[in-house]
Amino acid sequence: MIKFQINAIGKLKKSPTFELIEDYKNRIHNQIKVNELEFKRSQNASEDSVKQAEAELLLSDVPKNSYLISMDETGDLLTSHEFAKFIEQKTNEGYSSFVFFIGGADGLHSSVKKRSNRMISLGKITLPHMLARLILVEQIYRIEKIMDNHPYDK
Repeated sequence: MIKFQINAIGKLKKSPTFELIEDYKNRIHNQIKVNELEFKRSQNASEDSVKQAEAELLLSDVPKNSYLISMDETGDLLTSHEFAKFIEQKTNEGYSSFVFFIGGADGLHSSVKKRSNRMISLGKITLPHMLARLILVEQIYRIEKIMDNHPYDK
């Protein structure tokens, strides 16, 4: 079983975006599990202190031996097939747990990026955390379909 954990700043409220995320999570088979951890946005005064406080929250619940991935606009741009191949390669190397970090409005603190094994970008545009989460969950679903040679991706 492959476990994906999304550690994100910001709580999703009941909304069409929330419903879409739940829909994709429900489509994923038993061989893949997706868990989301939501952390409240910091109310500190300066941008750096906000990012530092959020970094502590994001890094507070990371399962041992997980492959850590920061979702950041400066990260690697991958196609869906490259993303699936990357996950499959890391799984073959012995990883069964992946943790994705999605920062708050100010982005990720450098400590999260440094601790991560890789940084991946969802594109050069800035996305609100709820849309970034939706796209990431859809890509996890797509990864499963690509690995299963399912026609969804065609």
